[in-house]
Amino acid sequence: MGLFWTRTLCASFLIVVVCALAPAQVTTRPATTQPDGKKSASTRPSSGGADLTNLSLEDLMNVEVTSVAKEPQKIADAPAAVTVIGQDDIQRSQLGSIPDLLRLVPGMDVAQISANSWAITSRGDNGFLADDLLVLMDGRSLYNAAFGGVTWNAVNYPLMDLDRIEVIRGPGSTLWGSNAVNGVVNIITKSSKDTQGALFDVTGGSQSDIGNVRYGGQIDDNTFYRVYSQYQYTGNGEQVNSDPSHDQWQGMQSGFRVDKYTSPEDILTVQGDAYEQQLNETTTPILGSQNTPFFENGGDVLGRWTHTESDRADTSVQAYYDRQVLSTYPVGYEQDTYDIEFQNRFPIGAIQDVTWGMGARDYFIRMTDNPGFTASPNYRNEYIYNGFVQDQVSIVPNRLQWSFGTKLEYNNLANLEVEPSTRLLWTPDERNSVWAAISRSTRTPSIYEESQLQLGPVPIGTDDPNAETTDSYEVGYKVQPVKPLTLDATAFYNSYSGLIVPVPDLLNPGQVDYENGVDAHSYGTEVSANWQVTPRCRLGASYSYLMTRAQPETTSIADDFIPRDETQFVEGSSPRNQFQVHCYLDLLSNLQFNTSVYYVDALSYINALATDGNFQSVPSYIRLDMNLRWQVKPNVTLAVGVQNLLQNRHYEFGNVFSQAQSTEVPRTVFAELTMSF
Repeated sequence: MGLFWTRTLCASFLIVVVCALAPAQVTTRPATTQPDGKKSASTRPSSGGADLTNLSLEDLMNVEVTSVAKEPQKIADAPAAVTVIGQDDIQRSQLGSIPDLLRLVPGMDVAQISANSWAITSRGDNGFLADDLLVLMDGRSLYNAAFGGVTWNAVNYPLMDLDRIEVIRGPGSTLWGSNAVNGVVNIITKSSKDTQGALFDVTGGSQSDIGNVRYGGQIDDNTFYRVYSQYQYTGNGEQVNSDPSHDQWQGMQSGFRVDKYTSPEDILTVQGDAYEQQLNETTTPILGSQNTPFFENGGDVLGRWTHTESDRADTSVQAYYDRQVLSTYPVGYEQDTYDIEFQNRFPIGAIQDVTWGMGARDYFIRMTDNPGFTASPNYRNEYIYNGFVQDQVSIVPNRLQWSFGTKLEYNNLANLEVEPSTRLLWTPDERNSVWAAISRSTRTPSIYEESQLQLGPVPIGTDDPNAETTDSYEVGYKVQPVKPLTLDATAFYNSYSGLIVPVPDLLNPGQVDYENGVDAHSYGTEVSANWQVTPRCRLGASYSYLMTRAQPETTSIADDFIPRDETQFVEGSSPRNQFQVHCYLDLLSNLQFNTSVYYVDALSYINALATDGNFQSVPSYIRLDMNLRWQVKPNVTLAVGVQNLLQNRHYEFGNVFSQAQSTEVPRTVFAELTMSF
């Protein structure tokens, strides 16, 4: 179909949606909807447009999620390891960014590298730009095709306008496509109907300052909108040796969203964002520079139409354009993304539901050389065409469900990929559910891994690597033994084939090639519990265990040598043990006290590009957060708190990709004021 037709389809669809949003004389009141445009299928609690703060523990298990099957499901009935971060968690944790909020998810590996970068993944092989985790915002992929993974500093949005973050720990490629290997993070913003009026929010602290302004209104009885602007500043941290890191960053982001309810069955949405940031790094001598500033800017526009026939049948069409520009990373790049997607769901009889769809995406990427780093060719185009189908069968209604399906994906880097899965769910009663799943997922090589690069005096070539493949096996158990207590346990085994790693080329001394050089397997468990101790006190806890083993691939090219450094990095870049406890306490009807404790095990790995011992190991740490939230008036809230109370600062990860010096996460004291009108 080509770039021209993908652009044309995206542009045509966006124009149609914008025109349809024009005010019309429609008297129908808007239906109750979820932020992704789908109406709530029943009277069960839905996280779309609902305030999770006031739901009971039993209701929270009935909150609907859409990421597992691309249709509404209760958390208790979802055959996957899924966690929902709602507004209650966002407010009570007082974590100030989307990357930090992911610390709340059992088993998620969240490590801050510097003031402006993170290493985030699920179930192993973490790193800067970890490339086995797919991140979406309102259906728009945030995956970086140039380097793989996600640039987390650009994942910003006013937290009070997030409806929820749905996190799947484990593969999701059958529905979401390649790169959803170890997990899917689906960030869903609120409908503009749920953000009416003006809001002002400002947070000041010892490390960062954040300011948000938002206004929501109506164009007519059925058309709602909001506009927002956000400013963020984070100061310099300190390196492990106590030297200043010079990694401060600041940025501005603004955006809008419009939702039009053209009929009880049809919803049109248009939304967009634009941002600009200045970031700083202290780089290692290999790049010949210190205290390096760089700039990033970008924007996006998305349009979506959803038609709902019943709680078992709906159709949606979505298109978006996204642009990212970065001055150095360490190679500067421009990335333009055009995407269009169609999806349909329909029933077959009383016990069978089929979901299918197709899509096309084009990446248009330009790389620019910087001192010490060159790329050839400088221009690349990657296109991806896909189709998927999933069938869900109620073998025994309300007791035994079986879902199976596959995604077919063709791209010009790794050709055709097949990503099937099957899932089985058994619910013997309303309090117990058991599920099992088998899946195959892939990770497509990035442009970086396909290009001829040179880092300083070291040329970096390519052996045209194929896509990485992963076979995953999961079992899970969810139970509510008594009304105030819920338990969730998952065990998994993953087998990875052909992990792409840099290896020295023995026939060309000094050259480094990327090839499918490492196989690995991992296994572990994730256990979480929530206990409503009293009507005013809720406890949450989780524990996760992960073991990873890696070895050189037996089919590796003979003239290459896989260093032990690379297998050790795969094995040791994620913590073996993690544990966390949260206590949410209502001291008074308008006064909350919240505290969280996190334990993260040590990391032990060696990276060949490291220039000093700081990169070779990361000690375990315990983090303690506390805060008070006071509802001064119905429209005024004041919060104060401290993060990382037990330590002045602690080290979480080494920045082994961009060669920037890592910094330690400091103790932070903050205050937040929120006012609505």
